[in-house]
Amino acid sequence: MKKNFFRKVAFGLSPNEEINEDPLNWAKQQFDTVPKFVWEKKLPNLEEQRDRYGKWVYEDREVLREKYKNDRLAYEKEKDNLRVITGEKFFEPLELSVRHSSALASNSPAFERMWHFWGNFFAISEKDFLASFSTGVYQREIIRPNMVNTFEDLVYSVTTSWCMLHHLDNAENIGPNSIEGLRENSDSDNKNVGLNENHARELLELHTLSPEGKYSQKDVIEMAKVMTGWRHLWNNKKLEAGPIKFQPEYHEQGPYKILGKIYDIKDFNTVNQGKELGIVIKDLANHPATIRHVARKLCQHYICDEPTEEMIASIVKKWKQNDGNLIEVHKSTMEAVFDYGSNYQKFSMPELWLLQNSRMLGLNYIYLFPKGFEFNGSRPSRSHRLVKDILWEIGHPIYRAKQPNGFIDLEDEWLSPELIIRRLAAARRFADITKSNVIYDQDYFLNVIEKNFDQPENLLNLMKDPVFYADRFAIFANSPEVMRV
Repeated sequence: MKKNFFRKVAFGLSPNEEINEDPLNWAKQQFDTVPKFVWEKKLPNLEEQRDRYGKWVYEDREVLREKYKNDRLAYEKEKDNLRVITGEKFFEPLELSVRHSSALASNSPAFERMWHFWGNFFAISEKDFLASFSTGVYQREIIRPNMVNTFEDLVYSVTTSWCMLHHLDNAENIGPNSIEGLRENSDSDNKNVGLNENHARELLELHTLSPEGKYSQKDVIEMAKVMTGWRHLWNNKKLEAGPIKFQPEYHEQGPYKILGKIYDIKDFNTVNQGKELGIVIKDLANHPATIRHVARKLCQHYICDEPTEEMIASIVKKWKQNDGNLIEVHKSTMEAVFDYGSNYQKFSMPELWLLQNSRMLGLNYIYLFPKGFEFNGSRPSRSHRLVKDILWEIGHPIYRAKQPNGFIDLEDEWLSPELIIRRLAAARRFADITKSNVIYDQDYFLNVIEKNFDQPENLLNLMKDPVFYADRFAIFANSPEVMRV
């Protein structure tokens, strides 16, 4: 499986890459450090994006709607100007271009592929302009740096991040017996406030235990109590875009009972305020059900839709030996792919399919790559939007999952006639994003095939007959050998 392995764990080999004689070591060594992005221009940080989001929400909600409440046309014109000023249409294309540039040009493509996995595992669904301002930078600054820490560290950072707390409505999770809960509920003009279980439920169901952990509704309620007080600071000019701070006046004090264990933190208002969450996450992140859940997801992403117990156990064993150190978890995943992957095929989700075709064929659709571009207070050009537009075209707008569980990594989700037709149409247009100094003739495709496929015979036969230029891309990209690895 030497050649196929480069597609199994990354995006295949580009035309100018040599076949590494030790592919397993090639993959494993990429996880020791976090590689730099292949992007020279300055990238926005979380605080800057919160400020922009705050300006967008405040100006639209509190200023424009009132000022132009009787003039719809004027309102739409001013709102469109606000989009330009804040970059509401700019940052999603920017972040997607950064993501794809690193996938296509990084010397650590296996790391980039794993980063994509974690971004989908801790997905932010389409809500409240998060994709427009925050999802990309959340994946860059919260998920990516923690890929060399423990799984516990990663879960805690994700759980307490502004993006995830806002996404799952934890500001609406107020302890009914907290100072603020009692005050607000005593106000007859106010509706009753209380627990919001959204974040607690997803933490248990998606990010740690999974249903195999056999948690109960009572566990969800107790987890929601632990998570009260974790919320953004409110600012009248930024609204919900303020930084995250644990606010004890909203917190429902314990003790709490989760999965049969009692958590009773004393002196919460002084030494330990807010620390219950970290203590509970430590137990959840290291729970046997969590370890198995994540190991299964890794096998499912890289090897096949229905992983065997043997595959899963190989990752679980290394996980436990290394206390959830993600460097070792990632390396053990590469080992599992190397040991078991040759006997199974995995259907590629649309974005992965696009990236694999692009890296193997040397396509060029990143504007001003590799220098990149940055926000300058203008509208995104068609070239700026190209990565985003292609992803929408093939049915995989990766920052806009419909549900918190992200995009489903199973073949049946992506085999509808409509989605296959979308790939066919997109592949025919690959001819428009080729490199100008490269001749994409029959010999070029044959060389790509020989480099990237262990058993290239069927694909070589498909590509032997002369066809129209655009059809050559469609035949290659939509062949069974390319669609499944």
